[in-house]
Amino acid sequence: MKIKYLILLLPIIMIFSTVAFSQQATEENVIQPDVQSPVSPEVQKEEIVTAALKAVSFNNGVNTFVNSKVKFELIAKDNIATDKILYKLDDGSELEYREPFTIYDEGKHTISYYSIDKVGNKEDIKTFKVIVDNTPPVVNVAVSAPVIKSGDKLYASKNFTFTIDAKDALSGVQSLEYSFDKTSYQPYLTAFTIPVEGAITLSIKATDNVANYTEKFVMTAKDENGNPIDLTDGNVAVYVDNKAPLVEIRADKEFLEKDGKKVATVDYNYTVSASDTESGLSSILVRMDGKGEFKAYTGTIKFDTNGEHMIEAKAIDKVGNISSTAVLSVFVDVIAPETLIKSVE
Repeated sequence: MKIKYLILLLPIIMIFSTVAFSQQATEENVIQPDVQSPVSPEVQKEEIVTAALKAVSFNNGVNTFVNSKVKFELIAKDNIATDKILYKLDDGSELEYREPFTIYDEGKHTISYYSIDKVGNKEDIKTFKVIVDNTPPVVNVAVSAPVIKSGDKLYASKNFTFTIDAKDALSGVQSLEYSFDKTSYQPYLTAFTIPVEGAITLSIKATDNVANYTEKFVMTAKDENGNPIDLTDGNVAVYVDNKAPLVEIRADKEFLEKDGKKVATVDYNYTVSASDTESGLSSILVRMDGKGEFKAYTGTIKFDTNGEHMIEAKAIDKVGNISSTAVLSVFVDVIAPETLIKSVE
């Protein structure tokens, strides 16, 4: 009688057999197994194409994300004995599960799975949705003024503000860091300037939520003719130029000194010159007699009216450093002397 009852209960027990689904996202799973059990032959590849160094999964409360180093394991539990576990990926062929497997193709996937016990009881099909992300964030660097390529160097100044933007289309950006020496990285929190002078190397690391990372970024510079240059390799060497140009005003003749004034005539010619030893000159600006705005220097300056005159000049280099203003004040004498004659007794 007891044997009869046991036989009647067996189908009921089998109905409650379950398949336990687990993800393994630990560093031990970084190495791809020798034999994979992909859902269909066409997704099998020799190498996992991912920018991640280790297996990581991430759930944002809505979706589960993994990289292709993550393995999926199916575990069946049954009160008597499980015969086999069957599964398939998306619309692929149904396969018998034998060992943990990975998913190579990036994007949304559905794993369908169920088990069958030794007496033929079949579990209802379960599904697990996952998004595979093997692509690191895309990083762009915007600069408040153009970084200038002059000769073999890229120039910026202490006044340039650098803004980093990182986007990740799938799991999202987890961290963003930058460095001026390729070793001392700090979290990117807000736009920054470069606080040092001379040569630095701007490096950036961006990592998404499943450990895909990149050190590459895009930054636009300009050549000496103003044409844009896209820098795309990362680790950009920048020379920080904080030195202003030197500017000088000269006359082509010696002045006569009278009562502390430089005295000239209408025959004097004045020229303005400037020099810059780093990023190079961008422009020279001048103003006459303190009137109006500074205007571009176009060549020799002359005065043809009598009295006090003044030349102001300043120079700007290619990264915006402005020189101190040079000033030359002269008195232009255009009045001829008057000679009187008188008799002497």
